[in-house]
Amino acid sequence: MEQIFISYRRDDAAAEAWLLQAKLNDQLCGAHVFLDTLGVTPGADWPDRIRQALDNASAVLVLIGPNWLAASDDWARRKIDLPDDWVRLEIEESLNSKKHIVPILTREAAMPPPDALPKSISQLSSRQAMKLRDAHDIDLIVNHLIDLLRDVAPDGSRGLFPRPAPELPDPLSEEKINIALQGVLHQWCVQKRPLDTLSPHSESSETEQIGLYREYQFQTFEAAISFMNSTATGCDIMNHHPIWENIWRTVRIFLSTWDINHRISDRDVQLAKYFEQSYEIFPTADPAH
Repeated sequence: MEQIFISYRRDDAAAEAWLLQAKLNDQLCGAHVFLDTLGVTPGADWPDRIRQALDNASAVLVLIGPNWLAASDDWARRKIDLPDDWVRLEIEESLNSKKHIVPILTREAAMPPPDALPKSISQLSSRQAMKLRDAHDIDLIVNHLIDLLRDVAPDGSRGLFPRPAPELPDPLSEEKINIALQGVLHQWCVQKRPLDTLSPHSESSETEQIGLYREYQFQTFEAAISFMNSTATGCDIMNHHPIWENIWRTVRIFLSTWDINHRISDRDVQLAKYFEQSYEIFPTADPAH
């Protein structure tokens, strides 16, 4: 069975990697889409599992965001220059084995020039890149992969066709939620709310919804509205949408997965990370918050 491998940096394009994996799995059949956070089971040998997935892959998607090249370790060394950097190793292996590599540029990132890359992966710059900005770009990427895998299928068939409804995500345990609310999501909290009777699945026995909550502050009312507008496209691409409201210079966001009885799933964690990344680079965010 053909496979698609997604290579990315978690502190650079994690949200985009998740949404791309979700969209591909939603629309493709006959191709296993590998993403490390979902494809490595607890207890598995992580390096071996990564190498196995790369060996099986027909296509490798390299997600490049604004911080992909400049990302550094605790000693201010560029990660891409380190021989044991897993993103570098994934690209080296893909180039050496002549995989079909597609760079995916996110959030206005540019393709790095050859001389900015280690020599072992400088050929990446010669690969034609695609951009991931909106739902239309997702369709272009999916169609490209359909054509690719159809061409390499042993029996000459398409090998890919629309799937039925995707599997529902699992609710996160309290332990996993607490782990998620560390680091970049330390300003988010768990909040319980009465279940809106107009919400999907409101006919179930559940009477409350549990979600992730955060308030963002901006310098002006117009900036708060602009932030909501600028992040709406990303929410639409993820096909996961917040409950949010604006009060003057404040935007309040509540994230919950309605189709698992309004509980917290990895979809909410990834969307929260997307909001954090967007707020960090938003020009009129209130730096005190």
